[in-house]
Amino acid sequence: MTRWVLTLGFLLALTACSNGGGTLEPVLEPGGEIAGFGDFSNGADKSFGIFICTRGGAVTLESIDVISIEGDIDLLGASIYTSSERFVGAVHGYPPAGIDETKLQDLEGAVVEADCEGPEGDDRVQLVVGAERAGRGGGQIDGLTVGTDAGEVAINFAIVLCGDELEYCEALLGTEDDGGDE
Repeated sequence: MTRWVLTLGFLLALTACSNGGGTLEPVLEPGGEIAGFGDFSNGADKSFGIFICTRGGAVTLESIDVISIEGDIDLLGASIYTSSERFVGAVHGYPPAGIDETKLQDLEGAVVEADCEGPEGDDRVQLVVGAERAGRGGGQIDGLTVGTDAGEVAINFAIVLCGDELEYCEALLGTEDDGGDE
């Protein structure tokens, strides 16, 4: 496989706790539930953008952690990106190349005010996650937990960085074993 494999869109579920302030929500995008890469000719580090918004007021972000991780993959970190024009899907590099880096800020302490019910054309906010293949076998991150001043939000999706022998890529490529006899 010479081209990177990419399935855009995230099927997201969330769990949120609120202490009276706003709550953070991932924005449901149409498409698959997996984002990933099979081509590493441009380096091992990749970026994945997930749209987020709030309900009930501003939310301050405090931390990020993986829910589950398998194989040779590392979470490099996360940033917040705000723009009304250009967005991050799944791209080479972390931080992602080709975006206005003045609109990129550290996750810790970032305040998200993008109202989920806001008018079209307003700035949209993305959680931009960096992941790196740490070995030839590839790996998978199954979801993230984002800590906020209002509690924790679990964003459930899969980030896949294929191995040299396409390890971890079955779901990404649509070749999962259905368990049937051959």
